[in-house]
Amino acid sequence: MTNGRHASQLFLDFPKADPDSRPLIETGSYSNALVALRRWRHWPGQQLALIGEAKSGRTRLLHLWAADAGAALVTGAALANAEMDEIASLSVSALAMDDADHTDAGLGLLAALNLCRDRGVPVLLAGQGSPADWFATPLDLRSRLVAMPVAAIDSPDDETLAARLREECALRHLIIPEESVTYLARRMEPSWEAVTRVADEIARTPGRAEGLRSARAALIALGMDPG
Repeated sequence: MTNGRHASQLFLDFPKADPDSRPLIETGSYSNALVALRRWRHWPGQQLALIGEAKSGRTRLLHLWAADAGAALVTGAALANAEMDEIASLSVSALAMDDADHTDAGLGLLAALNLCRDRGVPVLLAGQGSPADWFATPLDLRSRLVAMPVAAIDSPDDETLAARLREECALRHLIIPEESVTYLARRMEPSWEAVTRVADEIARTPGRAEGLRSARAALIALGMDPG
């Protein structure tokens, strides 16, 4: 039995430790989600949904959990194109699904949840917004998602914006003084997506935020109020 679309073979991935990976931000907007992920052996029904806005770091937390739990990784897009029988026959000890709210993933997601329930293995779903709003049908899937416990990455506060901005600048080989980091975090648009835009603009701005005048110029160039 197939899902009615042209199906492709479903490949599972397993996260590998990266010795050069940046330190995990454990405070601020991430603290509640990390507490829930680390208690995965005690999840009700062995299931949890991790939600967060685009660029919030949701995928990174999913991968960290997968490494801790020995979980296979799959995406909503892959589930949308896989055969139902193939999903039902997967051999996994834990499963992590990124972009589980993918528009066409409903049937594949239900099959994966059935698999994990029948095998008694933990499953982590990641997506945006409340899982209760991900799919209207099938009704069985919606009822499962309505009942699923949720861990949320909170909206960014100044502390977390500052930490993420340091990360993004370091990825661009930029090290900016703490005075500039604090100034920018308090005045930039308070969104995850804005962190990337601000870091990109710093890289283009003369002075590269080594002083407040240069940091202010970066915000002005992006149409953000420099205060």
